[in-house]
Amino acid sequence: MKRIDVKTKETGWPINRVVINELAAFPNLEEQAKLGSLIRDMEVILARYGSRITLADLGEPLLRAVDELLAAKTDGELQARLDKLRVLRAAMVKTAKE
Repeated sequence: MKRIDVKTKETGWPINRVVINELAAFPNLEEQAKLGSLIRDMEVILARYGSRITLADLGEPLLRAVDELLAAKTDGELQARLDKLRVLRAAMVKTAKE
């Protein structure tokens, strides 16, 4: 407002004329605002996509670990495979929190 008042006093124009001239000095102002909004939306989409890719990358090893767990024949094999499954699941939980 201070800048508008200064220009009003300098030019002798009414406030509405100074405001109109100021706005005219910024062509495509609405398009720029829309672009900013679209960029923010795209940032959210890319973050969600990245999260899903990471979870998908962890999903395959998780399913393999479950298959190996189900195929365990001894208690020793079962415990080792359960540990592997816990590590993979912990990585998924950590990724989901981030």
